[in-house]
Amino acid sequence: MKNVLVVDDNDSVLEFMTDLLEYQGCSVLTAGSGEDAIKIARERKIDIAFIDICLPGIDGVETLRRLKTDHPNTVFILISGVTAEETLDEAFKLGASRFLKKPFTIEDVIESLDLTGP
Repeated sequence: MKNVLVVDDNDSVLEFMTDLLEYQGCSVLTAGSGEDAIKIARERKIDIAFIDICLPGIDGVETLRRLKTDHPNTVFILISGVTAEETLDEAFKLGASRFLKKPFTIEDVIESLDLTGP
């Protein structure tokens, strides 16, 4: 079972992702901010993390930077309704594996799960 962390300040995105990922057999943890995500990740192994770029407090790229330090083998996928090339470039340099533009599809999320292997 894959442990998946979803970080987004939109409750409907968290609900959608939780339902979808649990249906796919994942154990899902959610956080509404980068700070909460970091606290959760200190206590749990995370196989894959979906992180919204625009978060209250520290943004998604900084959240990725901090999580990557303690979880170098985690697959990080950034999600957002808006994109800035500089932000995406920085995120990929930090180790993001993929970017999903909102609104993304069920298939996009399922394909992202395959990035972690079996």
